[in-house]
Amino acid sequence: MRKILDLVVRPFGLRVMRADQADMVYQHEYGGGYEEYRATQVFHNKRKLEKVWADEVTLTAIVDDLKAHGLGATGVCHGARNGYEVEFFRKALEGEIIGTDISETATQFPHMHVWDFQDVNPDWAGKFDFIYTNSLDQAMDPKRALEAWTQQLAPDGRIYIEHTMAHSPTDAGKMDPFGAHPMAMPYLFFTWGRGTYKLVDILEIDAKKNNRRKAWVFVLGRA
Repeated sequence: MRKILDLVVRPFGLRVMRADQADMVYQHEYGGGYEEYRATQVFHNKRKLEKVWADEVTLTAIVDDLKAHGLGATGVCHGARNGYEVEFFRKALEGEIIGTDISETATQFPHMHVWDFQDVNPDWAGKFDFIYTNSLDQAMDPKRALEAWTQQLAPDGRIYIEHTMAHSPTDAGKMDPFGAHPMAMPYLFFTWGRGTYKLVDILEIDAKKNNRRKAWVFVLGRA
């Protein structure tokens, strides 16, 4: 994988570090299986219920991209906790936007649904113009989650995955089980999404408003 990634980033004057310098991808293994994973996610959701990772700079860039492609009438924000991004998109797009979270606390907030975003929901098949998340790092099985989200897209819909260095292996663990260096993400999308979805764009955010972190928003569409 390192050699392939090296070829991808070399034109930008970058090089991929050796495996002994830094891990590019990490997936936490839960000894207690899915039940431990779910309990962990619910616990930390409640602990951080009032905290918001999404910010208006990043979300505005996504809104602009959606409008440029004539999209935004329907959408779902996965792992949205207290629904901040849901309400932002509903106001900016004047669309029917909903959100999900694995914790039952989702019912405390408007337009939020209790749902494990890794699961397929037949009622949502082909329904949404867009899907947004900054929580792919909270997936026990990110490949499975992306497959489920692709099924939820309308034919010309787009998936927006916000990613920062805080979503890399250095910050991954029991709470955030999936971590990948930003340079590894295009490779993962290519290998996981063959014949199903593909990377169509990358929106670069120089500094998020709430924490000043640089962010990359990976945009996926149906293959």
